[in-house]
Amino acid sequence: MPVVIRASVVDLRSDSPKPDDSFIVDTNVWLWLYYPPLTQNSAGEPLQSAIDYPNYFKSALAAKATLYSSALIFSELTHNIERKEKRIYESNLANELDAKVYRHDYPRQRLKVTQLVQDAWSDISSSSKLLDMNLDSNFMTESLSLFPATQLDGYDLFTAQLAKQSQVNQIITDDGDYATVAGLTIFTANQKILNLANQCGKLVVR
Repeated sequence: MPVVIRASVVDLRSDSPKPDDSFIVDTNVWLWLYYPPLTQNSAGEPLQSAIDYPNYFKSALAAKATLYSSALIFSELTHNIERKEKRIYESNLANELDAKVYRHDYPRQRLKVTQLVQDAWSDISSSSKLLDMNLDSNFMTESLSLFPATQLDGYDLFTAQLAKQSQVNQIITDDGDYATVAGLTIFTANQKILNLANQCGKLVVR
């Protein structure tokens, strides 16, 4: 199914953050900032996204914009770091490990993962505010009503609903799925999404 652009979309490579801006910073951006193994391709070369997004993040900090994270981001961050560390470890083995086996039977690896997560979350906490959230029945009902009209997975569905609920409707992300949510403004360097937004009149220059 092709991506249907419903959000407003801003090319962050040509945008300048403002002091009155408030952004939710998506998990992929936090990972490029604070988890080095995801900043390079398989050849060890730096990813362009690991340059563009940290540059915009630093500009937002310099402008004294307000940056937000959430408990959902912690959950997704932990999942991604553990998965990547397992793949790195498996590259020296003859076979893949079950996630539970990796978690339970390799204590040094478990210690490494927990330390990486704790260090990343400490950095995130020092540069952002934590958005309060209540995963109650009303939040679930509203999230489920949003689900059919978007192309989001479970993590991102909750973050999109949190953005709407908190009225922090600007998200810094490379994930084009957020562009399917009406009422949000997506700050991205994802060229596919930028091209689609331009074609349908959703590309915004501030």
